[in-house]
Amino acid sequence: MPMELFTTLNGIWFILAGIFLVGYSLTDGFDLGSGVLHLFTKDEDIRLTYMNAVGPVWDGNEVWLIAGGGMLFAAFPVVYAVSFSAFYIAMFLVLWALILRAVAFEYRNKKQSKLWKGWWDFAYWIGNTLPAFLFGVAVGNAVLGIPIDQKGVYHGSFWQLLNPTAIFMGLVSLFMYVMHGTAYLLIKTEGKAFDFAKRWAVIGFMGFTVSLILADFFIIATKPKLFMNFFDYPLFWIAPAIMILGMVLFFKWLVVDEKYEKVIYGSSLTIVGTILTIAFASYPVFIRSTIDEKYSLTIWNSASSDLTLTIMLISTLIFLPIIIGYTTYVYKVFKGKVSAEGGYGH
Repeated sequence: MPMELFTTLNGIWFILAGIFLVGYSLTDGFDLGSGVLHLFTKDEDIRLTYMNAVGPVWDGNEVWLIAGGGMLFAAFPVVYAVSFSAFYIAMFLVLWALILRAVAFEYRNKKQSKLWKGWWDFAYWIGNTLPAFLFGVAVGNAVLGIPIDQKGVYHGSFWQLLNPTAIFMGLVSLFMYVMHGTAYLLIKTEGKAFDFAKRWAVIGFMGFTVSLILADFFIIATKPKLFMNFFDYPLFWIAPAIMILGMVLFFKWLVVDEKYEKVIYGSSLTIVGTILTIAFASYPVFIRSTIDEKYSLTIWNSASSDLTLTIMLISTLIFLPIIIGYTTYVYKVFKGKVSAEGGYGH
């Protein structure tokens, strides 16, 4: 394990960046994953039950996304600028998708019209599915590399980002969130909504496993150097070990033991292990350049001044526990099973 991860401000902020990403994926991840299921059932009660399951918490979960964006802007402004430039269209699509999701929550049930609800059902599905997929595509491209020059200028197009490896990384992200979303629904629902979530939990697990294998195959074929960190720093192997453990527990508790209240711990470990694996494989690079390795953005050449990092660190140590405490309190207040009754628009 490289000691600079714990002994330098740049290394500590690399860890914090991972914490914010994990925090967002563990919270808003199940919102996105449950929303992916929306168009795969025509049962109105199931759709309403799933929306009511995430209704009280989905907007609070996005605090992690806002905080993570603010963290990136302050701690690694060059990475922030280049990522929003290179992935502009993708980020724009994600933004509009998240807006559609929010509006769909408020407007879907305002009018008893099949056409009206049909449109907002599609908007809600897009608002969850597109971000879940594009987050993985963006991370995949950042790790694999994009054509940026010494000034951080992106020399490519949106369609270049949709290469086979990045697409499979997008599918890894999508099915990972489906696993987490269905695991959450197994806690919050019962009856036919529970049974539907259980079936999709198996689909999510199978999709994640297959897309992960295919993504690894393409990475080995095109960027084998990404695995070198695991041989240079053997402790990094703890990340894929956590991911595999999470997958095993997810399947065991879902299919073998039928301990459905524990399945979410398996999906959570899978998310933590997957994100850590990607982070450790990329370290110390945030965005890799395919034009020349020396143009890559690392924790060293893209960070703010030590003074800024210090002030931000103090602020984070104050406000991060507040965010965690608030999130914990909200889930405690809204624990328990939900049904199709009540919720948004009623």
